[in-house]
Amino acid sequence: MHTPHYDFNKDFPIARKTEKQIAEFLVSKMDMKFIDECDNADYDIKMETKDGKQFTIEIKEDFSCERTGNIGVEIESWGRKSGIAISKATLYLYKIHEPSGRKSMYVILTPKLKRMIKDRLWHREVVGGDPGSNSRNYLFTLDVVKQNFTFLGTLPK
Repeated sequence: MHTPHYDFNKDFPIARKTEKQIAEFLVSKMDMKFIDECDNADYDIKMETKDGKQFTIEIKEDFSCERTGNIGVEIESWGRKSGIAISKATLYLYKIHEPSGRKSMYVILTPKLKRMIKDRLWHREVVGGDPGSNSRNYLFTLDVVKQNFTFLGTLPK
């Protein structure tokens, strides 16, 4: 099991690899076209459907769920809004390392995830992340994610 380093410079290459893996999955299994990737907080990748509809995706990988059963949604870091609070992505897609060992992908429209936060479907707020970042996250149980997100499939172990 991989755990985050809580060091942006070490975790960033892992995130990029995951973004590439997700884009390849969407191209090969969902018959989409990769358009581009983004290097700021707006979104991670842009895709296009067969009928020409373009959309952006914020990709997150949750390693901790394997041991905690929770999925974190970041809202603040380094004293500033971050994550879901500033994302311009159409969709949020999570690669979740489940307690079963399965690596599953779940997707949700960004406004729907924001509504889940507003409706307090999360069960706990935590602070963590890179040392000094004081990243604030809302924790959702895996069951709540499964009930509200769309399951896309699993990835090889």
